[in-house]
Amino acid sequence: MSKELEKALETWVNSRKEGHEQFIQLFEQWGKNFDKQIQEIEKLNNQFLKDVQGNLDYINKWFAKKENEFAKLFRIFG
Repeated sequence: MSKELEKALETWVNSRKEGHEQFIQLFEQWGKNFDKQIQEIEKLNNQFLKDVQGNLDYINKWFAKKENEFAKLFRIFG
């Protein structure tokens, strides 16, 4: 094989290797960023569920109280 062809092939292989390594680095960085975003979404969802659950407990208590009040009214006036 001629030296020029060998050098050209070596350059091409190195270029491909660098391209693959760059792609792998970009893919790994994307994965890290994606994981961070998923964690943030999970954190927001958990906080939302806690807030909603707290409100649901309050609403359920409020309706239970009103149901008892109406039951008393029906007993008194019914």
